Amino acid sequence: MLSPDFVNSYLDNHLGERQVNKIQHGFPSPRYWNELSVPLEELGEDRRRLRELHGKSAVFLYIGVPYCIKTEPGKCGYCLFPVEEFQGNAALENYYGYVEREAEMYREQMEGSVLAGAYFGGGTSNLYKAPVYHRIMDMVRSLFPEISEEADLTLEGIPQLFTREKMEAISDSGMNRISMGVQQINERLNSLSGRKQTTKHVIQSLEWARELGLSANVDLIFGWPQQTVDTLLEDLETLVSWDVYDITHYELNVGGPTDFALNRYHELPSTLANLELYRAGRDFLLERGYRQLSTYNFRRPGDPTARDFREGYTTRFDHLDTLGLGYAAITFFGNPALAPGRSWSFINHRSLPQYKAAVDNGRFPVERGFRHTPDDWLLMVLFRSLISTEISRTDYLAALGLDIYEKFATVWDALAERGYAEITPERIKLVGDGAFYAPMFSALIAEERYRELREEAAQHRKESRRSAAATGADLPMPGVGHGG
Repeated sequence: MLSPDFVNSYLDNHLGERQVNKIQHGFPSPRYWNELSVPLEELGEDRRRLRELHGKSAVFLYIGVPYCIKTEPGKCGYCLFPVEEFQGNAALENYYGYVEREAEMYREQMEGSVLAGAYFGGGTSNLYKAPVYHRIMDMVRSLFPEISEEADLTLEGIPQLFTREKMEAISDSGMNRISMGVQQINERLNSLSGRKQTTKHVIQSLEWARELGLSANVDLIFGWPQQTVDTLLEDLETLVSWDVYDITHYELNVGGPTDFALNRYHELPSTLANLELYRAGRDFLLERGYRQLSTYNFRRPGDPTARDFREGYTTRFDHLDTLGLGYAAITFFGNPALAPGRSWSFINHRSLPQYKAAVDNGRFPVERGFRHTPDDWLLMVLFRSLISTEISRTDYLAALGLDIYEKFATVWDALAERGYAEITPERIKLVGDGAFYAPMFSALIAEERYRELREEAAQHRKESRRSAAATGADLPMPGVGHGG
C-alpha cells in the first residue's frame, strides 16, 4: 500500500498538471499491451465455460469504422485515435465486408450470449449510405439472436453527414440512439478544427432524431483553443434550449503530432482554467435539472425515448465482456471466476492492410493484447467505477471478496481529507472537483503496478536489443496508445 506521505506528495505534484484521460481503456495503458499472441481459442473456451456455470452472459459490442473525412488541419486538429482518410463509398463498403467476416469468426464463441448494448463508432460511422445500417443490424442479430430489451444501440456520427434518409434507415434498422460529436456549437471555435459543420446541421439532425423516435446524445469538448467560460456556457445554454437530454461534456486530450498540440498549445486554457470550465459547465447543468452520471455524462430526466445510456463505461464489474469488431477495435474480457491470467484486453490491427490480410487468411485480426493478473483486473474494473464517480464497497465485497476501501485506504483517506471523496460503509463517492481529477486518481491508485510494468518493459527492451544485436534484426516498434 502506498504511504500517506507518498500519496499526498503525488497529489500535490500533479494537481497543476493537465488531466489526461487514463480511464477510458481501463488498466493498464495500451502502451503496455505487448502480448503479440492472444489465445482466442482459450477465450472462447472460457466464455463457454462461464455460460455453463452461470447461464447467459451479457456482451457489449463495439464496431469501428476506419475512415474520417479530410480536414485542414488533419484529424480535426486534436484526434489521437487511429483513422484513415475517407476514400469513398466503395472502399467503405469493401471494409464493412471484412467486418462481417470477422464477426463470423466469433459466432461460436457468442452462442448463448445476450447483447446488452452496442456502439457503432470510429472513425465516422455515419459515412455509410442508408442501406448499410440494415446490413449492420442484420449482422448484429445474426451474431446475437437475443438482444436485451434495454439495450442501447448507438451510432456515432458528425452532424453534417446525417441526412433524413440515413436517419430513417438508422431508426428502421433497430438502432435506437445517435451520438453526435459536435465538440463546439460556436462556429468560430469549431472552425479551428477544420470541420465544416454549422449550427443548422446540428439542429436539423436533432429534429430528425426526435421525429423518428431516436434518442440523441451530444458531445461537447471543454479546454478548446480560445475557449472561455462565456463561450462554453453559451453552447450549453443552446443545447438545453434544444431539449437535448444527454450531454457528454469532456476535457480535450492534447498530445501527439496534432495541430492543437503543435501549433495551438499557447491558445489552450491552462489546467486551472480547465478546472474553472469544468466547474462552470457542471454547475450550469446541475442547476437546470441534469444529473451527473459520470465524470463527463449528464442527463436530464424526461426523455421519452431514454435508455440507460452511459458512454464509455459500464456499471457492471463482476463480468466484463466487450467484443470489438473492425479496424483498431478493442475487446475486454474478464470474470472473477476465471483462473489467474485468463482475463484479457486486446486491440485489432491499427493498419488497415494488416487487418484485411488477417481476415483474408482466416485469422482473428488481433494486433496485440495484455493478459491481466487478478490485481490487474481489479484495477481495470476500478478504473471503470471511477468513471461513474461512485464505488460500491458492498458490491465489490460480494463479487470479489474484498473491501475496496481497505485495499487502497491511504488514497481514499487523502481524497476525503481534501474534499474530493466521501467515504461511508457502503460506498466511496467522488464529490466536489473529484470527478475532474478522476484520471489522476486512477493513475495514483495504479502507481505501484505501473512501476512494475515500467520495469518489465525496460527489461523487455534490453532483451530485445540484445537479441537484435545478436541476429542483426530490426527492433520491433513499441505499442502505441489508442486514443490516450
